[in-house]
Amino acid sequence: MLAKVLTAILALGILGCGGKLHVEHITDPVYPYPARYEGAQGTVVVNIAIASDGHVIYAKGSGAPEVLVKAAEENAEQWIFGPFPPACEFPIYHSIRYVYKLEGKPKAVAIQPVIRTFLPDRIEISAVPLVSDYPPLTDYKPIPKTK
Repeated sequence: MLAKVLTAILALGILGCGGKLHVEHITDPVYPYPARYEGAQGTVVVNIAIASDGHVIYAKGSGAPEVLVKAAEENAEQWIFGPFPPACEFPIYHSIRYVYKLEGKPKAVAIQPVIRTFLPDRIEISAVPLVSDYPPLTDYKPIPKTK
C-alpha cells in the first residue's frame, strides 16, 4: 500500500522542499556476482523516503530481476541527502533509477564494475559478464569406485 502511495506522490512531482535534491554521500553500488553469472540486466526504480537528517528511511525497488532489485535497495538505503533549504517538509519522496548493464565478452575473472552517476536521479553500473571455468553441475558425473 505504501509503495502505491509513494508512486502516486512521485508521479505528481511532490518533493517536500521544492527544487533539486543534493546528494551528500553515496556508497558505490555493486553488480552482484550471481547476476553477472546469470546475465541479469535491467533498470531498477527505487522509490525512497528521506528523513530530516538526510538519511533514507524507506527504499522499495522494482522493474528488474530480484537480485538487482535487492542490490539497488540496499545501496539506496546508504545514501545521505542534504543540505536542505530552511523551509522543508519531511519525509521527502524521491526515486532513483539504477541501470545495470553487462558489456563485453564473458570473463572468468571479475573486473570491477564501472559506475556512472547522474545525481540525484540516476546511476549506471556497467560490468563484464562472468563465466565459470568449471563445468556446470548438470554435466557432473561421479567417478565410479573401483574395487
